[in-house]
Parts: sequence; structure tokens; C-alpha cells
Amino acid sequence: MKITFSDFKGTAPKFDDEQLRDGYSVRSINTRSGRSILEPFKASSLLSTVQTTSPEAIFKYRNKWFSWTTPTFAVRAPIVNDPYDYVLIASEGSEPKVSYNLISETGAGPYPTAVYPLGVPAPLAPISPIVADADGWVVPDVAPTEDEYDYSATAYALVYKDAWGRLSALSPPSTVVELREYNTENTNKVTFYLPTIPSALILTDSVRGTSATILVYRTNFAGAGLGVFQFVDEIGVSETSYSDDMFSGELLESPINEAWVGPPDTNTALYPNGPIEKFIIMGSDTIVGHNKKILCFAEPDAFYSFPVEYYKAFTEDIVTISPAGANAVILTTSYPYVVQGTHPASMSPTRLAEPVPCTSKNGVTEVAGAVYYVSTTGLYKITDYRLENISRDYMTEREWRALDPTTMVLSNYDGLVFVHCQTVGYSYTFNTYDPSDGMRKLDLDASAFSQLDETNDMAYVPSGTGQIVQFDSSTSGFRLAQWTSKTYDLQSPSCFSILKVRANQYPVTVTVEADAMEGAGIYEYEALVENANFVYLPFESRSKHWRIKVDATNPLATLEVRDIQLADSPTELD
Repeated sequence: MKITFSDFKGTAPKFDDEQLRDGYSVRSINTRSGRSILEPFKASSLLSTVQTTSPEAIFKYRNKWFSWTTPTFAVRAPIVNDPYDYVLIASEGSEPKVSYNLISETGAGPYPTAVYPLGVPAPLAPISPIVADADGWVVPDVAPTEDEYDYSATAYALVYKDAWGRLSALSPPSTVVELREYNTENTNKVTFYLPTIPSALILTDSVRGTSATILVYRTNFAGAGLGVFQFVDEIGVSETSYSDDMFSGELLESPINEAWVGPPDTNTALYPNGPIEKFIIMGSDTIVGHNKKILCFAEPDAFYSFPVEYYKAFTEDIVTISPAGANAVILTTSYPYVVQGTHPASMSPTRLAEPVPCTSKNGVTEVAGAVYYVSTTGLYKITDYRLENISRDYMTEREWRALDPTTMVLSNYDGLVFVHCQTVGYSYTFNTYDPSDGMRKLDLDASAFSQLDETNDMAYVPSGTGQIVQFDSSTSGFRLAQWTSKTYDLQSPSCFSILKVRANQYPVTVTVEADAMEGAGIYEYEALVENANFVYLPFESRSKHWRIKVDATNPLATLEVRDIQLADSPTELD
């Protein structure tokens, strides 16, 4: 009679220790999956110190770590050859913000050092346009008749170009005035006053040495069709009035930003569903944001503009969003949606079949194009348009709810999904490459998490510390692994007297347990295995129930157990 322990799988708490399939465990803490051996994760290594007290969000920018005391999401603007590396920042209840490389990492921190509103405020309409004769207009010797003049009803509009070169939306038009032209000349001059500059406009950037300007447009009936705005002039932002006597044929291009508006912000009159709460990058170049009801998309190559014509409205409240390869997944208080498209104007949401709500704004992560998220009934996976509960094979809904899915945070590393259970102070891992591996517990309790863009490693802030560390990265230390096998129920009582452990390094301490045939007693022996040879066990009584436990006690010693064998005699060993 022999029992071989070689798979070292994770746990399945919904089953008792005799119902588990071979290879599964009743306890698997800090053990790594993927190689069918018993080994721990490496210890974490220090990356940086955090300069925000009790941070709930961190983000590695260039050389510094950004940190915030509230749940916050940051993404880099996907601009090709962007010399300023703009970063967009959003959080619930706050105005969306932006920073860039020359200002965000200056000084002693905390970082980002400087942030600005993401949207560019639009001007008010030009004020009180007045028509007079153009300067220098000379009436010909033979005065034109009324029929020889060209008359047009004209309105003016303004655009702010802030000190970063970003364009605002077009202002409302001015009141209409009548212009008179003759023989390629404008015979009138229109003078109007400029509105007050809003305080949110970035007027100057001392780092770049740039200043804001105002672009003037007017409608051109003669040259470009009915009511089309065309460029007139660019003037300094400090000007208080402007006079125009340009002939219609000399007007230039129409504004590209006529329909541009900023992102939803804290102006409840315009955005009753609140400001943008999160940004993601869909595909490689589409910026997507959401508030409670609206999914919005940035204008291509204009990361600060989210035109209303691109909005997608949802009947349910949006909890969070996630990239899913070239698509995006929208998680709501009811049905999940998959959004697909190649341009913001062509985005199309598809509702999945089952109403499975997401319970946590931080409870979502993407691995290899699949999206994982937490709900009240388990951990769910969305692949293409298919939805499945991947935790139900291992944990009951009651056990899952006891972990408080409303506070769960998801992250990923090395093909593993990490479910951080903030209420109970530990985590679980699921192997996305081998769903049959079960669940593994991890003694990881943190207040903030971040994925490192370059390597997809996982960084976090351990609860109660001021450090940012990288998971599974130490060159010398290890987490202490703990593993307890299922209880093997033999058909007939047996007394195992031989133990053999195949490992990469010795000694290995293995505890062998057997349940007494009568009563509730347990026979237990802790064996110190110092080499690849078998050792004798001092058991004298037979039992039908046998199990083993491995507990690492030295964080500096490696542990890689290939298999463990219990046998009646040495001849049965491999």
C-alpha cells in the first residue's frame, strides 16, 4: 500500500477534507501554482517609500510613484511620440485632472506635484459686435449701387488655446451683424468685446515658456456655404476687444473642434451623474471614461475632449470598466456589457445574457484579454461574450459572501488573478492557465495595488506601512509555505512505516497524521527528512485516514518538493 502526494493543488473550501479529489488540499498558503511542485512565492522587495498617509491608490509614472488617499485611477494618454507623457487622473466625486512629465515629479512630493483640470473651459460668446466703416475704406469715384454690394449676416465665435496648446470647444455665437463687401474688399469693420477669461484656463506655462491665445472665427456665407465658421485671427489672451475687417475670400479653415467638450466634471448642472470616475485605454489608442450612467470616449489625438456625440448611456449604474483586448467591458449594478468598435463614433455596446452585478469598483482585472470581476455570488470571467462563475467549483456562495465582495480588490501577476479580501486581511489566487488548480490563500494584506506597465509585475502597499513593495521579487527571501493534503480514506486500515521526500534541498519537515480507528484521537509524527533516502515512521497502529502537512519555517531557505510518498515497505517506493 502506498500514497503519493505529487500534484500539490490548491484548496476547495466547499468540500470537506475527505470529499476532495486527489491532489487537492485543505490548506494551501503562500504556495505557487503552475509547476506541479510544492514551492512558495518569493518574498517582496522594497521599491519606494510612499509619501501619502494610508494610500488607497498608487501609480508608477516615470521615476516617481503617484499616491492618493482615495480610490483613484490613472492612465497615460496614448499619443504617438508624445514628448510630455500626459497622464489622466480620475476619482469618484472629483474633477478629472491631468499632469505631464515636466511638472508632475518635481520637488519632494507627494506626487504628482502639480495637476490641472483635464478639460479646457469654453469661452462665452463675443460681446456686443458693432459695425462701422472699415479703416481706410475709400468709396470709388463711381459709387457702387446697392445691387453691387454683397451683404451677409455674420456671427462670431471664439476658441481658447491654452498654454499647453489644447483647444476648447467653440463658444456660442455672437449676435448676428450684417457685413457689406464690394469687389474683394470688406467695406465694414466689426468690433466686439471679449468675455472674461475663466479661472480654470491655463494662461501660462513657465516650464515650457508658452502662453494661452484666443482664436477668432466668423461665419462665411459667401465662401464656404451657409453659416460655416472659418478662421479669422489668433490674438493674445489679454486682449479685451477685437476688430475684424477681413474679406470673406481670405478666411481660412473651419474649426476641427466645433463639437468638442470637456470630460464630465463636478458641474452638476451639466453632468447630473457626476464626474468621470475612471479612465482606461481601449485597444491601443482609445481613451474611455465613465461616470454613474455615461460611457464617454475621447476625441482621437485630443485626450482632453469627450464629444457628446460619442456618449453611450446605460439604464443601470456603471460600477467600473475594464479593457478586454481590443474591446471594453462595462460592469454595472445589473448586466455586464461588452463594447466593440474601431472609432469613438462607431462604438457598440452588447449586453450579456445574465444579470450579474459587479460589487466593487476595484474588483476587476484583465488577463490575456479575459476580464475577471467580483460579484455577490462569486468570481466571474468574461471571455468574448461568454460569462462564467469560476469560483463556484471551489467555494459556496455563503463562503464567498463571508469574504465581503464589496471590498475586494483584484490584481494579476504571472497568469494569476489575485482576490484581495480587504475585510478579512488576506488574499486568494486563481490560476487562469489551469482553472482546475483550485484556490490558494496568500498572507497578503495591503491598502493599495498597482500593475507595473513595463513588466506587469504587481506592486502594493502593505497595510500599516509606508512602503511600496514588489510582489515575488526578493533575491534571497521566501514566503512561508503551508500545505495540508486532503484526508485519504483507505478501504482497509493500513499502517505506513516509510516516508520519502523528493526535494531540491533538504532538510524538509513533514508532519504525518492518522486518525485513530476508535474515538477522536490523532496519531501525529513530525519527520525531519534530511536527504533523498527514506525514513522510518514510528506508527504502530493502523488507520483508514491519512494526511500530510508541510510547514516551512525558514524564510531564507528555498523549498521545492517534487513529491512525498507514504509506503508500507521500501520496495514500494519510486
